[in-house]
Amino acid sequence: MGGEDKPTFRQKVRTNWAAFRIFLWNSEKREFLGRNAKSWGQIGIFYLILYICLAGFWALMLFIFMQTVSPDHPTYNSYVNVPGVTLRPKFYKGDVVFNPEVPESYKDEIEDLKKIWNSLAPENQTDEVYVDCLNDTAPDGKFCRFDREVLGPCRPPMFGWDEGSPCLFISLNRVSEWIPEDYDEDSVPDVIKDVYEPGNIAFHCMDYKNKYDYSNNTIYPSAGIPFNYYPFVGTTDEDKRAHYIQPYVAVQFDLNVMDKKIKVQCRAYAGNLSPLGGLFDIDYVPDVVYEFVLSTKSKEEL
Repeated sequence: MGGEDKPTFRQKVRTNWAAFRIFLWNSEKREFLGRNAKSWGQIGIFYLILYICLAGFWALMLFIFMQTVSPDHPTYNSYVNVPGVTLRPKFYKGDVVFNPEVPESYKDEIEDLKKIWNSLAPENQTDEVYVDCLNDTAPDGKFCRFDREVLGPCRPPMFGWDEGSPCLFISLNRVSEWIPEDYDEDSVPDVIKDVYEPGNIAFHCMDYKNKYDYSNNTIYPSAGIPFNYYPFVGTTDEDKRAHYIQPYVAVQFDLNVMDKKIKVQCRAYAGNLSPLGGLFDIDYVPDVVYEFVLSTKSKEEL
């Protein structure tokens, strides 16, 4: 039996190419990519209407969603509903080892403190949105000024680090809508009774191992941070966030022990500095831990 000759590779290529050319444009049926003008018009109108409907639905959903969003604060808060304590300078090591006579050993810390100090300069608070808050919070659209002079001797150029009495700046994290409350008269913690003043968030620094043992430190101002600076505004509003002044207290440590790690804990105190409880109830302490080593090592050894 004889069979038909199989087409050669070149013949296959020619056949396929001819079929593809007809698919691109069929001059007999006047079709482009298998469709005539009417068919392309119908499918084009269909997808035009489809995407207009989808765009309209998306715009409607976005409009409805934006009605539930405040420009000043998030719609929902996480279970971490109270602020924690934040500390400057930032430290990325387990402890800070420095020699007062070797400025290079603490230059990064000084630069970080200077940034905070400069951000609190009076010339940065001259805009009309800033007001002096005496015994009340700022009116809507206004922000309380912060007088950096209340930070006592914790100031440039060296913030006490060159004398073995380093200063740290302490504040609270920014939590939207949190408003501090006073303690009841009979519930003020013992560790802050001597410095506690109603209307202020008190701070106390102590030895980490014994929380009732006062370390050699002084806090400026002793009463802490006034309630006037809360609640924090501008969580989602960039302009308000840029104008908000972060309040600080300064704590100065008198490190009189050489070449020994000193671990201190600083804690904030207010009547409502604890989680609300419920499903996400946790053991929470608004504090921060810092470790110093006042060293006698030389520049080369450090």
